Amino acid sequence: MLMIKKIHFILTIAFLILVPLSIKAQPSQVPDASWGSVDHFKHNSSGESQTFKNIKLSSNSIAVGKDITVINLDTGNEIATFNVKSIRYGRQVKMCWIGDSVGMISESYITVKECTR
Repeated sequence: MLMIKKIHFILTIAFLILVPLSIKAQPSQVPDASWGSVDHFKHNSSGESQTFKNIKLSSNSIAVGKDITVINLDTGNEIATFNVKSIRYGRQVKMCWIGDSVGMISESYITVKECTR
């Protein structure tokens, strides 16, 4: 009986320590962001998805409600321009996901590194 209480106590303490850490690790919505480099752009158009890695953006910072342009460095052509409707910030990984729709999941999004808010 004493052993069961000890195990219960240890599990409770572990739960109380680990849950706040996992919550803190989740990306959060932010109103604006700036970054050092671009990782990739996932573009969904007509039900087809493409990922572009060699790209540049029209800006190194953005706020929700502003437009951003993605340029393909391989061809020099503009891939897309869209109005930013969401920015998710990953505090632990210092990355942001800039999306074209409201909420945590966007059809098309840009992933940037060295992100700060």
